[in-house]
Amino acid sequence: MSGLTTAGRVGAVWMDGALVDPAAAHLPVLSFGLHNAACVFEGIRSFGGRPFALSAHVNRLRTSAEAIGIALPWDSTAIADAIETAVAAADFAEAYIRPVVWRGDEVIGIDPTGTTVHLAIAVLAWPEQALDDGKPLRLGLSRWTRPTPTMAPVQAKTSANYLVGSLALAEARAGGFDDALLLDHTGGIAETTGSNIFLVHRGELVTPPAHTFLNGITRQTVLRLAARNGIVTREIRLTPNDLVIADEVFVTGTAVGVRSVGWFRDTAFHADGILTRMLANAYTQLVGTEQGEESPCTASA
Repeated sequence: MSGLTTAGRVGAVWMDGALVDPAAAHLPVLSFGLHNAACVFEGIRSFGGRPFALSAHVNRLRTSAEAIGIALPWDSTAIADAIETAVAAADFAEAYIRPVVWRGDEVIGIDPTGTTVHLAIAVLAWPEQALDDGKPLRLGLSRWTRPTPTMAPVQAKTSANYLVGSLALAEARAGGFDDALLLDHTGGIAETTGSNIFLVHRGELVTPPAHTFLNGITRQTVLRLAARNGIVTREIRLTPNDLVIADEVFVTGTAVGVRSVGWFRDTAFHADGILTRMLANAYTQLVGTEQGEESPCTASA
C-alpha cells in the first residue's frame, strides 16, 4: 500500500502550543528524535470534522511516549484540544491527522538528558480513495520479522518500529505485491507492514494475539463489532499455513479501515466474503455516524 502524498494536502499544523504556517513547521537537523528514533506518533481519521476515537489515540500517544522514556508536558485534554483546533483550522470534510512527538536538538549522542520535548499536529486533506483503489490486496511474505517484546517496545507507536515495515513494503512492491506479511520471532503471523490481519475460517474470525505488534485501534474496534454481531472470534497463534486455508482474509488500520485481501502469494481468497463485507460496512457506518468517541476494547479470546 502506498502512502498518502503530502504535497498540497496539509491544511493546518499546530506546533508546541500554537497554530503555525505549515511551510514554516520544521525541526533542526540535529534533533535527537531524528538521529536516535526518540519519536512517537499517531494516525487519526476525521469524518465531518470529528476525529474518530480521539481519546483512544491520545491515550496511545501518551503511553507510546512513556514507553520510550518521554514525559509529555501536555496532558490528554490539552492534546485533544490541540488536535481539534488543528482540525477546525484545516476545515476539511475528511482528514488524516498526524500528531508526532520528538526530542529536540540540545544533545548529540544517545543520552537524552537535557533534551526538550516537542509536539506537532498536522492535518492533511483525505482524498477520495486515498489509499484504496477498490481492489483486494495481494500479499507477499517478507524476509523481515517483527522484533521480540524484549528487543523493542512493540506496543508503542514509535518511529523505530516502522523501519522494518518500510523495508518490507519496498521489497513487496518491487516483487509485484501490494503489501507484505511479517512473521514474529516464533514463525507465527504478526501483521502486515502497517496493518493488523484477520482470517475467516469455517465461519469464525481469527487473528493473532497482539504480543509482538501494535494492538491497533481499528483492530480493537473490529473485534468489538464482531462481538456485537455475534461473530465467533478467537485470538490465537497463526502460521502461514493457516492463512493458506482461510476462506477470507482482511486487514485493518486507521488509513485502510477494513480492506479485503485477495491473494497471499499464489493463494486466492474470497475477496468479497460475507464476514469481510459485514465488518467493513459496520466499520464504515460506525465512523460515519458516531461522534468520534467510540471507545475500542479488545474482545475476549
